[in-house]
This record gives sequence, C-alpha cells and structure tokens, in this order.
Amino acid sequence: MEIKILPNRVIQTENNETLMGALIRHQLPVENVCNGQGTCGKCKVRMLGNLPEPSVQDLKHLNEVEIQAGFRLACTVVPEEGMVIELNFVESQDRKESALLGLKLNAVDSRAEKICLTIDKPSLQDERGDWDRVVDALSAVTGRSYTYPSLHVLRKVSEVLRLEKYVLTVTLFENEILEIEPGDTSKRLYGVAVDIGTTSVGVALYDLITGNLMKVVSIENEQTAYGADVISRISFAKESKENALALQNAVKRTINHLLKEVESKVDIRKDEIVKMAIVGNTTMHHLLLGLEVSHLAVSPFVSVCNRPLDLTAHELGLEINPRGKIFLLPNIGSFVGGDTVGAIVGAPEVLEQGNHLLIDLGTNCELFLKTDKIMMACSTAAGPAFEGAGIAYGMRAKQGAIEGVSITESGVHCEVIGDQEPIGICGSGLIEAIDEMKRAGVINKQGKIAVPETADNLSEELRNRIRPAEKAREFILAYGTGQRSDVTISQKDVGELQLAKGAVCAGIKTLVEMAGISVADLDSVILSGTFATYLKAKNILNIGLVPDIPPEKIKMVGNAAHVGAIRTLLNHQEMMMTEELYTKIGHIELGGSATFSNYFMNSLYLEKLS
Repeated sequence: MEIKILPNRVIQTENNETLMGALIRHQLPVENVCNGQGTCGKCKVRMLGNLPEPSVQDLKHLNEVEIQAGFRLACTVVPEEGMVIELNFVESQDRKESALLGLKLNAVDSRAEKICLTIDKPSLQDERGDWDRVVDALSAVTGRSYTYPSLHVLRKVSEVLRLEKYVLTVTLFENEILEIEPGDTSKRLYGVAVDIGTTSVGVALYDLITGNLMKVVSIENEQTAYGADVISRISFAKESKENALALQNAVKRTINHLLKEVESKVDIRKDEIVKMAIVGNTTMHHLLLGLEVSHLAVSPFVSVCNRPLDLTAHELGLEINPRGKIFLLPNIGSFVGGDTVGAIVGAPEVLEQGNHLLIDLGTNCELFLKTDKIMMACSTAAGPAFEGAGIAYGMRAKQGAIEGVSITESGVHCEVIGDQEPIGICGSGLIEAIDEMKRAGVINKQGKIAVPETADNLSEELRNRIRPAEKAREFILAYGTGQRSDVTISQKDVGELQLAKGAVCAGIKTLVEMAGISVADLDSVILSGTFATYLKAKNILNIGLVPDIPPEKIKMVGNAAHVGAIRTLLNHQEMMMTEELYTKIGHIELGGSATFSNYFMNSLYLEKLS
C-alpha cells in the first residue's frame, strides 16, 4: 500500500511491517533509540490522514496535546492506505566545522603527490609501449622504479596520452601509481578525514598540497535508525547477515552522501580525492568493513582486527577515486577503537611529560591515561545520555535544542540553538541544567527532585515548575506554546545522567589507581569530542563528572578524534605513529573490576567528588 510523506514523497509499505520499519527501509529520518521496542518515545511522527487510535506506548510517551494534534510513535503504527505522515525534519546544527577551525600543521607530508609529465611521442625509431614511455619519464623525474601497473591505469593510458598532446599528470602514493589524467592537473590533489561517530559522521576535505581545509560537513549516522548505541547495533547485527549488511550499507551511504556534498560545494571531482583517513570506535570500524561484531559484546570481548588497515576505495565501496588509499586507524580493544587513537594524535599534549588524562566524551566514553611509566585506556558504560538518548526530551545538538540553562528565583532562562522555541535538550544543556537545579535546591546531591509542598527554600515560581510525573516528579525548564509540549527534566532523566557521569568518574578513579598515582597527581584532564567543546569546567566539577581537581587543569580540545584523522591524513609520519601507539597502550576491561564497582556507587552523587 502507499502512504504519503510530506512534503512530496510517496512510499510503498510491505505486509507485516510497522511505519517505523517502512521509514527505515526507505532511508527516511526517524529517531530509533530503542530499536523499535516502544520504550524510548523518540520516534514521533505526525499523522494527518487515517489517524489511528493511540497505542499503549503512545499514551505513555505522548502528552494529551500531542495526541490530539495527531502525533504517534512510528514503531506502533500499522500502515494503512491513504496515510499522510509529517516527519520531524529538524535542521542539523553543524558544530564540527567550528570545532576544527584553526587547526594548523607544521608540515604537510601526505605521501600523495601529482607529477605533470610531457612524454616523447612514439615513432618508428621509438616503438616503446604507451605505458613503458610513461613509466620511463616518471622514473627519470622521481628516481624511483614502478614495476606493477594497475589494470585501471593500463586500460586508459593510450587515450589519456593523446588527449592533451602527450602531456599528462600522474598521481602517486609513494611508489604506487594511483591515477593518470590528461593535461596538467598537478595543483588539484585532495583527501578527506572521516570521523564515524555512533551518532553522527563528519567529513573534512583538505587540499593535500597546501594543507588547507576546504570544507567540513556532518550528518546523522544512518545507523541510528537501528539503535542509539553500539550494544543495540551489535544485537541487531547478530540477528542475521541481512541486518549486518543493512548496518554496513547505512554507514557507507552516510559517508558517500557527505562526499557528494563536499564535491558539489567545493567544485571538485571525486576522482581528485585520492586519500582518506578514518577514525571510529571498534564497533563502527567493524560494521563499516562488514566484520563479525558478535564477539565484541561478550567476554572476553574480542575484536576481529586491531591493527591499522590500508585499503582501497573500490574495496570499501566509498565514492572517491577507486584507487584512492583508505587508512583506518588501529583499535586498542573491544570498545576502545581508532577514535581514541585519533584523539591522542589530535591532542598531542596528552603525550607530554607528566601525568595526563584524556576523556573522549560522546555516545560512548573512552579514557586514556598517560604517566611517565605507563599508558592505558578503557571505555566506560556511560550510555548515550550525553547525546540526549534515554532522556525524555533529550535530543542531539540541533535547532531547537536547549544548550544552556540558568536558574534564579524568578525562573529559568534557556539558551536554545538557533534562537527559537525549545523542543528538547542536548547533552551540554542537560549537564548545565542539572548543575543549576542542584545549586538552586530543586534537586539534592542524591538527585531527588524536591517535594514542592515542603520545599520552603524555593521561590513560588520554582515550586510551581515541579509537578507529578510517572512514578516521580519532573521540573519544567520551558513551557510549551501551541502544539509544543513543555520541555522537562524528570526524576528518571536525572538518574540517567547520574549513571552516565558516575561511570565516567569511576573509570577515571580506577585508571588512576591502577597507574599508581592519585587524582591530585594529574597534570591535566583533557576533554575531547564535539559535545565536550560546549561543556563548562564548573558544571562538570559541580556534578562530579570528573573528580575534584583545580579547574585550570581542565582543558576542552574539541573533536580531537577528527583532528587526529586530519593529522594522519596530512602527515604520514603521524599515521606511522599510530602504529606504535596501539602496541604500547594497555587495554583495561572495567566490566569485572571490583575497584570500578566500588568507585561507581560513590560517584553517583551530584557534588564535587574527591
């Protein structure tokens, strides 16, 4: 049957599939944190035709205003002929570009180069083959030998030679010939650095000759349609080979979509992109490559491959020059991947003399500790709360997301991305909101929301913002207007944040103890990740996200993992350094650690933690 997706899309649905399933199959944007189980309440769509009765899940997750306005959860809707659907197309706020601006490298040495040659024409006195004369001319210029040509190059050499009167340009990577083009194109040589995050994917296009940034674009990882975190995606992939392939195709589509976007915006051809560096956690790495992920989530948490990989674009199905070189940074362990290695390269101060801690915050959280004696890394089971998943009105950092909160006796002031009516709250806003609620007395250090009737310390305005909710209470951050519902923080939301931040804090304490130092011995704590860029040191200290240290020791470095991919793209020495790093970093599994469990219980309090 056919259903219409506004403004101008018609899709066919299949028997025995939900509206959610149909939207995912047609690659339409819909939030799917719980993988269609009806527990997250995020997959809201508005029904404008053939409105079904609200389901049990609708009544649980949607308020009366939303239900009357035609909102339903896509995972509970059975498609019917003639349905008209409006999706929540929220424009994404690209924060990745601002996080990368200002990056400068001392030297560009990508090992990719272009050389323009003028070739001697064949004659009866010189009957060398077309390829032989190209290789001879190239060797005369570079002093290197080139033995084995690719069939791709051989098939086009005769035509390319004659198109521009025996002037052509050869693209090299070290001793390998990647491409030949007619005429002089030696000034057009490009590469891309790709950050495959669990939530979003970023692509940065660079000029490999000058080292200049050409364009940064990012978009939601299409895999989010199959689950919000790596565990849900591993579970989905394990169900069938078709599911695993769907996840692989989803991330490849995401990358290729971004590649087409940078090509159109900068006016380059995809064949001119000849090198790519990729970072991502171990699960993202394996899903991109089509590797088995089932062993990542069960003890002893074994990956297929941790070593750095050197592949071609053709092998991976990524739409740059098919002979383009693709480098994947090495993994450290099951949940500590190439993104952590990239973050270390992208924040090189963490390798300086002394004791330095790197916290890579995102949908997953990785910790790296370096002392003068040891390097170790671990991941914490923080969950996706920092990205808004699992939070009633949580969302990613998009237009309409509350990103900053201040609370006074007279009320609540919210800073909203895009300066518009708030529709939800992103991670940085959540952390500041809970810190402000604790400071104002709306919640206590145990995270309990005050009972308004007995909260004599609160003004009437703040007491009025506390109201009953399912099984507990909630606090209104912003009142809704029209069909917009109020944006609230519930008792459950506070608990989700406590679990996430408690895991991070406990992980820090565990690593520090295992290294034989104390928190006070840390010379710096470096927070990386696009999300971390927007955090404030006072907020993360006040709620105990990190143990109590002097705020001047805390440094936000932006998306260090993506910066690391860029540095390895532009300088091959940096790529070679990653090969050394992954062999030297010890991987710590916190899952069965009694030390971690003890610290975790004490790290749930919303206060400065020693």
